[in-house]
Amino acid sequence: MKLILPGLVAFSLKLILAACTLGTNDARTWEHDLTTLRTAGFAELYRSGVQYDSPAGRPAQRQAFIHPPAVLHGLSLFGNRFWLRAACALADAGTLVLLWRMFGSVPLLVALSPISILISGFHGNTDPIMMFFLVAAVFCAERGNAGRSAAAFGLACSVKLIPLIFAPAILLCLPGLHPRLKWLAASLVLWLSLSMPYLAQEPLLILRSMLGYSSATGLWGFSLLSNHVYDAAKWIALLAAACVPLMLKKRLFEQCGLIAFLFLFLSPGFGLQYLAWTVPWTVSWTMPLPRCAMISWHVIAGIAALAVYAAAAENTSAGIYADLLNPAHFPVLILVGIVVWVAIGANMAILWAGRNPVPPATPGDPGSIAADPHY
Repeated sequence: MKLILPGLVAFSLKLILAACTLGTNDARTWEHDLTTLRTAGFAELYRSGVQYDSPAGRPAQRQAFIHPPAVLHGLSLFGNRFWLRAACALADAGTLVLLWRMFGSVPLLVALSPISILISGFHGNTDPIMMFFLVAAVFCAERGNAGRSAAAFGLACSVKLIPLIFAPAILLCLPGLHPRLKWLAASLVLWLSLSMPYLAQEPLLILRSMLGYSSATGLWGFSLLSNHVYDAAKWIALLAAACVPLMLKKRLFEQCGLIAFLFLFLSPGFGLQYLAWTVPWTVSWTMPLPRCAMISWHVIAGIAALAVYAAAAENTSAGIYADLLNPAHFPVLILVGIVVWVAIGANMAILWAGRNPVPPATPGDPGSIAADPHY
């Protein structure tokens, strides 16, 4: 019951933001993606992306379409900027329910996370939806249900491919070779099924678009030193994240939290929507030091996102619009990015040190892990 009120408050705030604002370039790009899909077809969308002017009339750089082909099905349902963000708000609510099922309670700051409110309610991208399915995959894997975990993971990868960095940890959590093979096969079959018929028609074009994407560089982490760092750092980040479960004997949920923070810290590219990747895992930061880290992370990241949005904000007939592609705003983005990057590094160090063990769940609690015979 304690989760219902803050969950409703967060959900309402997100819907209000979605209804009263235009959002960022990502929300605007989403609508132009739908227009191109309907007028020129999916192949042209993957081949050329979209380009448009900001509400102030400034031409923006071309935006590539790098989503998995299953997202094309969702474009028709959530192609409007409001419905995209409403779907993100609903996904966040689902994530909160899963976290409650896993831990028996959810810290108030996680339920009312300013990161989630701003990313889901204002920004406008599919990351919160992806995170719901990923948390569901972890939830099912910790209970030994390989089939359901695979289905959830296949859905997560159908939204974005980044969940692949969590695959080694999930696989090692499953008990034995047969469940692991079943998980791999089921995930792949579901991903391929949801990708049809588009993947069958233009497989090389779609794979090249998805795998060739790189986030904005020169604005984050080690890429601030040199753009040439990107290629090496990208593979280092992927390798380091994949090796986490081999180096640490921790619960899967904790491993995934460390993977998310480690990947963001090492990654040479960044987008504000990536902050959504960090929110669910902070639920396990329950001991005094990690609790302080959890509070500071949500506050720092929330203020940082708000500072960037405020600096890039413009009044339009459709509400506030944050032009994150305007080079004039890059100094603010870089400055805020440095602060967030340092905070990510600090939290990653705390997680790596193992100072945040999850306390035993209360036996008999229907939502607790201790009450689950598969854990």
